[in-house]
Amino acid sequence: MTNEILIGIATLVGGEILLHFLFFLLSKFIGKGKKDKVDRTSILKGVLERLFVVVSFFYGFSSALTLLGALKIATRIKDTEDKVSNDFFVIGNLISILFGIAYYIVLRELIDIEL
Repeated sequence: MTNEILIGIATLVGGEILLHFLFFLLSKFIGKGKKDKVDRTSILKGVLERLFVVVSFFYGFSSALTLLGALKIATRIKDTEDKVSNDFFVIGNLISILFGIAYYIVLRELIDIEL
């Protein structure tokens, strides 16, 4: 069981490092303004988002993705001109959700749970 835990932790840490690099590239090539930067706050929000996805899947609450989507849309609705570009927002969120699902799949295989 110790090897599985170490592999799981390595998967999560490696995935987060890869994600940080991908989001850095995304902000350089698709980002259009100062708000399209990857900062510590956005990294922490992303980690929490992926944790929410993994926990939701582990407990069979796949419909929680609807809640996550609604929350993300609600936080984007505002009447300011200081918005993140839609391309950056959509691609970034899709990548984040995909990594959350991938973490779940890897961890499920390591723990060997039948769901």
